Amino acid sequence: MDVVVCVKHVPETAEAEPKIDVSGKTIEKTGLVYDINEWEDYVLEEAVRIKEKLGGTVTAVTVGSNDADGTLRKCLARGADKAIRLTDAKFEGSDGYAIAKILS
Repeated sequence: MDVVVCVKHVPETAEAEPKIDVSGKTIEKTGLVYDINEWEDYVLEEAVRIKEKLGGTVTAVTVGSNDADGTLRKCLARGADKAIRLTDAKFEGSDGYAIAKILS
């Protein structure tokens, strides 16, 4: 069975206090540590279990800049067979609906 897992490169905010940047549209990214979204980490783990039980492959997919490569490398280290990063300057600032259209 081939499984595709969508992952997001998100800041770890448990230890940091995020602040809104001057544009008012995003957070100040200076000094933040990024990782895979916690819930998507669980999905990736389950996908790897399915692969081990039934065979097939696990592909991790994300939409983002070069910064997201670290998250994709973690997916590969945790058992994903392939990792794909979709990127384009037009994707910047996309909302959930636009991301869903990009992925489709």
